[in-house]
Order: sequence, then structure tokens, then C-alpha cells
Amino acid sequence: MKSKYFEFSNSFEYAYMGLFSFFRYTIFNVRIMLEEENEIEIKCPNCSPADETWHEVLKPGQSPVAKCMDCGHTHSYRIPRVKMKTVKIIVSNMEDSVVMQTLLPEEERFFIDDEFVVEDINSGDVVPIMITVLECGDKRKPSAAVKDIDTIWGRAIDEITVKVAIQQREITDPAEIKVPGDFKFVVGQNVKVDGKDYPIVSIKVRGGSFRSKEGDFVLAKKVKRVYAKKPIYGRRGRY
Repeated sequence: MKSKYFEFSNSFEYAYMGLFSFFRYTIFNVRIMLEEENEIEIKCPNCSPADETWHEVLKPGQSPVAKCMDCGHTHSYRIPRVKMKTVKIIVSNMEDSVVMQTLLPEEERFFIDDEFVVEDINSGDVVPIMITVLECGDKRKPSAAVKDIDTIWGRAIDEITVKVAIQQREITDPAEIKVPGDFKFVVGQNVKVDGKDYPIVSIKVRGGSFRSKEGDFVLAKKVKRVYAKKPIYGRRGRY
């Protein structure tokens, strides 16, 4: 027969574990939001000299320093002033076409068959497309910088690439997954990466806002980044 002390002790331990999990989850979400504000996409001289990758900003200011989240290399960097240009986008979907306008960095280069998400500056509509034509003046080119592009023609596509950050304590593993544009990412549910499930704790929305309340959802085409965590296993199992 169990004593009242044993029952009380056992109940207290379960309550403590639940409270600990709650605070750990809350702190985790707060840390994620703070970290997102201290992250930047820049080129890494060690592992990615040609393409931008996610970095953690270690030292902001006039002489900033960042750490690559892919290889861990720490280096200084410069943030160039980015000029933006309004570009006309013609999106075809079967027999229908819609004209949109979006802001793009002038120095960014696009290629035929590139995939990217168009966000209309007038309506706020978001559509993933595959580029079919790059119109530069009276010429059509296989590739061009935004500053030379007058119109981008594209075909609406079903799947888009979504960036996922899988975190465990101080370690972040970046990943990318392909999902339908209308796929729902739900806070509290799992996201599958390389065949493994990771619980979603926060979602960064295009435009800068966060969704971190359990049950909140965002369509894939409106997601900037999904934050998930690696399960931590304790004496009584996962929590």
C-alpha cells in the first residue's frame, strides 16, 4: 500500500517536470525570436563563397562578425547597401494569367527555370512560380540581373522550398524541404526532415511576424522559416 507521502512526492515530481517543460518551451521560443533578429544570410568564405547561407551575428556594428550555421566558421563581413527595384511579374496558371508587382534587389540574378516566391506589393498575394521568360527591353535572355529586367514571366507551381532550423540547445542544423504551397505548418505539430519528425515551436512569416502559439498555422508559401527542436530525452522519456 502506497503511503500518502509517496503519492505526494510522486505528484510533486510530475508537477515539477511539467512546469520545467513549460518554462523550457517558453524560453526556447523567446530565444528563437531573439536569435532570428540576430541572424543574417551572407556568403561564407569557408564553405559557401558563391551562395549565401545563414549566419549567427556574434558582433553587430561597424565591424560585424558572424558564425556560419552550416560549418561553424567565424568571420567578419560587410553588408552592402541594397537597391531595390519594382519588377512586373506575369504569372500564368493553366489558361489564366495575372499581373503582379514585387520588389527585388537590383543585383540579384535570375535564370530561366529558377523557382521563387512572388509577393505582390499591391494585394499582398503570394504565389510560387517557375521562371519561363526574362524580358529585358526588347530581348529575352536566359539569365539577367534584376536591374536589367523589365518583366518576369512565370508559371505557377505547386511545390516550394521551405527553410527549417532544427535546434538543440546552442546547436542549429539548417535544412530545406519541398512541400505544396498550400501546405499548413502548425505550431506544436511535427515537421518531417530526412525521414525524422521534429516538433515545430515557432514560424517566421514573410514580412517579419512570428507565430509561436500552439495551434497557430501558416501556409508554406507565406513562411520565411520554420523553427523546430530536437527532442530531449530525460529519465522519464521525451519532454
